[in-house]
Amino acid sequence: MRRYVHGERGCALHPAVFLVILSCLGLAAACGEASSGAPGVAVTILVPTATPEAPGPQDLAGFIFPIEGACLPTSDNLMPNAYRGYRHGVHEGVDFYDVDNCTPIGPGTEVRAAKGGRVIRADIEYKDLTAAELEELYAHIDELGTSDAQTLDRFRGRQVWIDHGRGVVTRYAHLGGLAPGIDDGVTVEQGQVVGYVGESGTPESVTNPGTEYHLHFEIRVGEGFLGEGLEPEEMRALYEAAFSARPAPD
Repeated sequence: MRRYVHGERGCALHPAVFLVILSCLGLAAACGEASSGAPGVAVTILVPTATPEAPGPQDLAGFIFPIEGACLPTSDNLMPNAYRGYRHGVHEGVDFYDVDNCTPIGPGTEVRAAKGGRVIRADIEYKDLTAAELEELYAHIDELGTSDAQTLDRFRGRQVWIDHGRGVVTRYAHLGGLAPGIDDGVTVEQGQVVGYVGESGTPESVTNPGTEYHLHFEIRVGEGFLGEGLEPEEMRALYEAAFSARPAPD
């Protein structure tokens, strides 16, 4: 079994947003069953609300932390844009572990909606990675020399996506389960529990179960992620503003 290396504690396998659903744009409601590219896995993803205007600063503020009592990690390796050499890419979200996040986090910790919105993806019938599938995914990465969107989606494990309008979507990944009533198309309020911390999709869930419990959280803006390509200080300022009532100053 090939060894998976996170680096400095932080899962990093995450694709560009919406590639799974691009072929479904133009449908009015849902795109039905869309293959994630992983063997035997299909997910349903609703089309995000179409808005003619790009999000403004206020649309990227007013979030609450997806885990009660949490804070941003001090390590940039757990933040967006951290380099992930083993896959020739960068981290696209914030990892909330039981270290460096201001509150205890473990299996079953409640994950809540960072802002109100409409659920556009809820992986209710998630299938765990197997050892054979993990090897197949690694072989695919080796063949490509990188990780494609479908492969990386599988590594994010069980997920919930929430559409907040104006091109802003939050993702909650590696979940151990979903909260009752969370399903495609339902409206959730800010702070509502949508799932529970797990380690789904991580290679460690196969090779060393029980060692990689954390929440991977993303703020997606259009087809990218918040702070994409920025220097650490600039990126961190955006996330500090996101978790406040006011947007970052110009």
